[in-house]
Amino acid sequence: MKSLKKHKDKILGLIISVIFILLIFWKLDIHQLINTFKVFNYKVLLLFIPLYVLGLYIRGFRWKFLLCDTSKLTVKEAFFSFTTGNTLNSYLPARAGDIWRAYHVGAKLQESKMKLLGSIILERIIDGISVLLILFFAVLTYFKHQWVLNITYLAAALFLGSLAVFYFVFKFNKIDWFFDKLTHISLLKNFEPQILKLASLLNKFMEGFQSLNNLKCFSLAFASSCIAWGIECLLTYILIMGFGHNYGFSIALFVISFIALSTIIPSSSVFVGPYQYAYILALGIYHIEKSNALGIAFIHQITIMVTITAISIIYFMMTDTSIESIKAEIEEERNDNNTQGK
Repeated sequence: MKSLKKHKDKILGLIISVIFILLIFWKLDIHQLINTFKVFNYKVLLLFIPLYVLGLYIRGFRWKFLLCDTSKLTVKEAFFSFTTGNTLNSYLPARAGDIWRAYHVGAKLQESKMKLLGSIILERIIDGISVLLILFFAVLTYFKHQWVLNITYLAAALFLGSLAVFYFVFKFNKIDWFFDKLTHISLLKNFEPQILKLASLLNKFMEGFQSLNNLKCFSLAFASSCIAWGIECLLTYILIMGFGHNYGFSIALFVISFIALSTIIPSSSVFVGPYQYAYILALGIYHIEKSNALGIAFIHQITIMVTITAISIIYFMMTDTSIESIKAEIEEERNDNNTQGK
C-alpha cells in the first residue's frame, strides 16, 4: 500500500498516457505514418537545433531577470540548469526537474532554495501567459471554433488567475499576520513551532516573486519569454514546411500553444500521449491526417529530447554530477519541505 502511495504520480501518468495512446493509434494508417518520415527534409534540423538552443539560452536570461540581480546566478548557469531541469521534468514525474533546479542551484550558489523555487513557479506562470497570447493570436487570425475558444478561456483563467493570486499575496504580504493569528488559536498552540517554520518557508518562497514589484525586471523577463516562444513558433513552422505542408504561420501558433498546454496533463515519461494527441488536434484544424500529424510530432519531440538531453549530459560532465546525486537532491529537497511543513 505504501509503495502504491509513493508511486501514485507515476501510476496516474501511466494510465493517462495509455488512454491517449489508444486514442492516437485508433484507426491509424501505419503506412502513411512511415511515408511521413520518408518525405521529411532532414536538412531542416540543421537550422532547427541551433535556433532551439538559442531559445533555451534566452530563457536563461529570463530566469536571471526574474531574480532582479539579487542572485549570484549567471546566465550560463541559468541556461544549463534550466535545460537540465526541463530534461528531468520530461523523464521524471511531478515536475521533479523544477525541484532539482531550485535545490541544485541554491546549494551551488548558497542561496535560498525556496526563493529560487518561487521564481521558477513565476517563470512557469509567465510561460503560460506567453502561450495564452500565442493561442489568442492563432484564434484571431484563423480559427474561431467553440472548442478552441473554450481552451483559450480555460488557459486565461488558469494563468492570469495564478498571476493575480501570487501578485496580491506578494504585494500585501499577510503571511506573518495570518500565521500569527493561527498561533493564537487554542487548538493550535501545541503546533506553534511548526506554524512559524511554515510561515518562514512561505516568506522565502514569496521572495522569488520580487520581480512583480519591479517593472523593469518583470518587463525584461516577460519580453525574453515572448522572444523565446516566438523562436519556438518559427522553428515549428519551419519544421512543418519540411514535411511539405505550406500553410500560414498560424499553424505553428496552434501547435505550440496546444503542445505547451498538453504538458500540464499528468503523463508518463517524455509526455507520451498528451503531447502527440495535442499535435494531432492542432494539425487537424488544417485537415492534416492523423498519421501525418503523428509523424511530425515524433520528429519534433525526438529532436527536442535529444538536444536537451545532450546539453544536460554536458552539464553533468562539467559539474561532475551523477544520476544518484540528482535523485538524492530531489529526495532531500522534498524531505526538507515536508519536515518544515510539519
